[in-house]
Formats: sequence, C-alpha cells, structure tokens
Amino acid sequence: MPHDQATRLHGYGVRFDTTADRYRVRNELTGEWLCRPTGELAAFTFFGDAYSAWRAFEVHKRPGEK
Repeated sequence: MPHDQATRLHGYGVRFDTTADRYRVRNELTGEWLCRPTGELAAFTFFGDAYSAWRAFEVHKRPGEK
C-alpha cells in the first residue's frame, strides 16, 4: 500500500480502510502491512479478527503483559 493511502486509515495496528469498508493490519514497529500469500493486502470484516491477526503479526509486550 503506498504511503499516501495510509493517511486515510484510522487506528493503531488495526486500521479501518474507509474506501474498502474493511479493517487492515499494520505492524507499527516495521511499517509493514499484513498481506495474504498472494501478496494482496489482508482485509477483515470484523475488528476482532483483525485484532487477533495484528497480535500475531506485531509481536511485542504490551502494557500489563508478562
């Protein structure tokens, strides 16, 4: 996804793509977007699904985690 498109996405890690009406997942540490094996950007209908994918995609300790 080009950087000029990133500004239209809202959120941290899990971002809502208003154009596609789907959630996208971004690794905020590396700036990399989660893609399908085909190279296409991963898209999720439900926030919970996107959040689970993000937790696996961007692995680091979060506040309160041991």
